[in-house]
Amino acid sequence: MKLNYPEREKEILEFWKKSNIFKKSLEKPAPRGPFVFFEGPPTANGRPGIHHAESRAFKDCIPRFKTMQGYKVDRKGGWDTHGLPVEIEVEKQLGFTDKNQIEEFGIGPFNEKCKESVWKYKSEWEEFTRRLGFWVDLENAYVTYMPEYVESLWWAIKQIWDKGLLYKDYRVTPHCPRCGTSLSSHELSQGYKKVEDPAVFIKFKVLGKENEYLVAWTTTPWTLPSNVALAVGEDIDYVLVEKDGEKLWMAKVLAGKVVEGVEVLEVKKGMELVGMKYEPLFPYVKDALEKATTPNPSLGRRGDSDSTPPLPRGDKGGLPADQNGWTVVAADFVSTEDGSGIVHTAVMYGADDFTLGNKIGLPKYHLVDLEGKFTQAAGPYAGQFVKDADAAIMEDLRSRGLVLREGTIEHDYPFCWRCKSPVIYYAKDSWYIKMTDLQEKLIAENEKINWEPSHIKEGRFGEWLREVKDWAFSRERYWGTPLPIWECQECNERECIGSYEELRTKALQEVKDDFDPHRPFVDEVEIKCAKCGGTARRVTDVCDVWFDSGCMPYAQWHYPFENADKIDKGEVYPADYISEAIDQTRGWFYTLLAVSTLLGKERPYKNVICLGHVLDAKGKKMSKSIGNVVNPMEMMDKYGADAVRWYMYTLNQPGESKRFDEKALVDMIRQNFTILQNVVSFYQMYETEESRHQGSIDSDNVLDKWVLARLHSLIKDTTADLENYKITEPTRAIGNFITDLSTWYLRRSRKRFKSDNEADKQLALQTLHHCLSEVSKLLAPFTPFLAEDVYGQVENKSESVHLEDWPVSDENFIDQDVLDKMAQTRSIVSRALEARTQAGINVRQPLGMMSVTLPSGELGDEYVEVLKDEVNVKQVEVEKGEYAVSLNTDLIPELIREGVMREIVRRINAMRKNAGLTIEDRIEVFVSGDEEVLKAIDEHKDYLLHG
Repeated sequence: MKLNYPEREKEILEFWKKSNIFKKSLEKPAPRGPFVFFEGPPTANGRPGIHHAESRAFKDCIPRFKTMQGYKVDRKGGWDTHGLPVEIEVEKQLGFTDKNQIEEFGIGPFNEKCKESVWKYKSEWEEFTRRLGFWVDLENAYVTYMPEYVESLWWAIKQIWDKGLLYKDYRVTPHCPRCGTSLSSHELSQGYKKVEDPAVFIKFKVLGKENEYLVAWTTTPWTLPSNVALAVGEDIDYVLVEKDGEKLWMAKVLAGKVVEGVEVLEVKKGMELVGMKYEPLFPYVKDALEKATTPNPSLGRRGDSDSTPPLPRGDKGGLPADQNGWTVVAADFVSTEDGSGIVHTAVMYGADDFTLGNKIGLPKYHLVDLEGKFTQAAGPYAGQFVKDADAAIMEDLRSRGLVLREGTIEHDYPFCWRCKSPVIYYAKDSWYIKMTDLQEKLIAENEKINWEPSHIKEGRFGEWLREVKDWAFSRERYWGTPLPIWECQECNERECIGSYEELRTKALQEVKDDFDPHRPFVDEVEIKCAKCGGTARRVTDVCDVWFDSGCMPYAQWHYPFENADKIDKGEVYPADYISEAIDQTRGWFYTLLAVSTLLGKERPYKNVICLGHVLDAKGKKMSKSIGNVVNPMEMMDKYGADAVRWYMYTLNQPGESKRFDEKALVDMIRQNFTILQNVVSFYQMYETEESRHQGSIDSDNVLDKWVLARLHSLIKDTTADLENYKITEPTRAIGNFITDLSTWYLRRSRKRFKSDNEADKQLALQTLHHCLSEVSKLLAPFTPFLAEDVYGQVENKSESVHLEDWPVSDENFIDQDVLDKMAQTRSIVSRALEARTQAGINVRQPLGMMSVTLPSGELGDEYVEVLKDEVNVKQVEVEKGEYAVSLNTDLIPELIREGVMREIVRRINAMRKNAGLTIEDRIEVFVSGDEEVLKAIDEHKDYLLHG
């Protein structure tokens, strides 16, 4: 009967629940001490996907293995509950499109809805986790919005502040105009998409020269109204060429690509062009600067389109407005890889541009507000979103004859990792953490981490650390950990608060014991300035949500306010093992390391399995809009959780992308699970109490010796692989062993189970029992349901396979000579069967002779007997020589009749199977045929009755 795996798994889930098997596994003796696992927290305001099944499968197998090895593996769950993912979901529910609507609605009510939203799919996540067989403690899970968790975050921020690593700066930062907030470099790295943008060559009229232009190239026409300089490379050769009566400056090596068939009039080094003045493309920046009451006004953090806030700190002059502006300047970022070799520079919308502007004092003025829309100062473009204004800006330039050439370019462009809006680079105030100061320490700690796959260590992750940027830490949002910095309203003195008790002692208002540290409540708490005695108010920013998850090793224990010894003495830190997908190299993996390094701790994890993404069967990224998303619960309901888990383990290496193909999953069940269950069913037909004998198996049968050598080699290799965090190799090896157990050992030993030789029969049964018992334990970390089912059918030592000890390899069983000779035997069989196929003689037809030549000249009588039986030949000759196999395919009448008898037996057995008969059922057989058939029956009657 075909086993219904999903239904059987549900029965096992009930058994686990009723018998508290997970709890008992945590309470079993752990002589090897603690093994620390960190759970990367999911957000429960979105449904679990098939990629979560992948990560949870890999998270689960190592803790199960280590528990069986005798370690205590606490598995504290967690929920990531802050940040943009939550806010955006609530904005959709409320129909909001910008931050102004949130503030009109009220920060308090909005955050309350965020708090509710994070639990929207909590029950689905819990059921998904339970159904997959991922054993994790969700009853005592950490929650990142809880006050005690936030207090630990405040403590960590205070440590960073006290070390002088947290600072505020005005600079260009990746900014999401829809969300109205900065993004960190690790967030930015998760949102790139291939897009097609304009690629245009623009002519800038040289001041005082007739028909002479500087040619610059850009893919962001919306930044052209904000142009204040053109950058060249000092040592690059530039040429003045003539085209249709116009003289054009551009890099010599690029001139032929930009314009064809031109005459070179002059050649100069870039340094000779520096100082050349040109006419502004648009008057808006220059006019605004001349009208402004402050030298270089820049939009404030939350200014609207009409605001003209004061000069940001760090500006370097720019008066009069054109003193340093609209001139050719030198810059080391100019290259001749593409474009014209002259770089259009808009200091407020490019990191390199802004650095250059600060260095030489270029004019600074925002024509774009924080929503990514042009301000009133931008004339006809006012109110338009910058990317939408590209077409109108280009049309204006065309009408004035300033477009030399235009086209499009496909390139990677950053989009907000959560709302999917295009990101712009924007100069503004933000808080930063000086990760660049800790680069050497980050790299040194990474050296101590074991990465699987290993190339991630120096590759994707190592490269990220070698190019580490300061962490853009603050967010101008609402539902997040408030930045615990208070700023004096009179003297601007700033103070960082590291605990609620510290806040209570300094607050001008009462801070109750049940204090909610979120906005808007924390914003209402004022403290007395320690410097001047004035009133200090909290800055309104919240922290990057990745800081929440990066602090989980400490905050999950409310460190250092509670459980300090657990961390300081190494009981729960660092993690021995973590696992997530490859995008977390710039997410959780990075922030864990960043926070631990900032706090002066050692690496936060010792071993990490980094997973590839899950794609659809055709290799495409899964998307709701495409309709190729796979529902993991549906897959588990159809095929079982073990099938999904096994597929993730065996398909390919963990770090490679996985194409989820339902058909391949079905094939895998048949090739592994069904075969194993058939072997179990066969064993149960013949099992006796004696067959469960737990003593040493002392058999002279070569098949017993071989399968036990295979088994204990498998135990040895699987243990070594798992201890080195290899998953694909052991699961594939277990699958191969199951196949060998069925198609070689069991098939070759079938007669022994029916034999009248009771001693040999018991040895075969004991050997098979031992194999099934140990395989169930080897499967336990990977397919916990199948392992439980097999164990329950063949073993009765423990209540559950998951309370068993991990198998230990017995070197006495690993006879390499037996393994080598059986491998040689199987190779000979393969060649012989291939020769049969080529001769058109099926394997049921006996042959007289097979010749084998081997370099050793010998094989052993027991292996020869296996060859005779498997290839169905009467005699095998083994000689010394180059490896070769040949068959004598001459058929004499006696051999033909024996073949007929075997075909009769095959047909009878097929009829028995179709009739649903068991081995206990007796039948009557009637055979009719010609004289040769009757003669065959008469000669081989014993085979017919007992074969």
